[in-house]
Amino acid sequence: MSSSTSVTAEPRVTNAQRTLEQRFANPFLRWLLTSPFHRLASRWFVLVSYVGPKSGRRYTFPVAYARDGMDLVVVTPKADSNWWKNFRSPTTCRLWYRGARRAAVGDVAEDESARQLLSTYTSTLPFAARSLGISADSANDGATPEDAAHETLAVVRFSLG
Repeated sequence: MSSSTSVTAEPRVTNAQRTLEQRFANPFLRWLLTSPFHRLASRWFVLVSYVGPKSGRRYTFPVAYARDGMDLVVVTPKADSNWWKNFRSPTTCRLWYRGARRAAVGDVAEDESARQLLSTYTSTLPFAARSLGISADSANDGATPEDAAHETLAVVRFSLG
């Protein structure tokens, strides 16, 4: 990657944004996605819930997703979050998907699989792609924007059970 690439490993989220997200946006989306009003947001967001392997604590948070066949694809900046590390090997979890709790297995995609899933994600959710810094000008030397972003983003595939 050249220095002109707009995709970097530096955190994109400020402390103020993180506080706003954790105190207001995430609790609101957790409530909304598990309520009878979930249709307002469940087209774009899903709740991921898993038990931390070291802490034994349950973590539940909303993420934007895209469909890839029967799977859900979630993308997060590696520098801004740590939750994806718990899915480096296939891990069981629960998803609140379209108003229902579903069993799932999450796994971080690697290499070509990750590039393909990232392409699906960006074409399905262009607003999310922009917020992740993926744009046509983020590629160089004939590479696609997804190729340029691949190193800085974690791509997690959730297979519904």
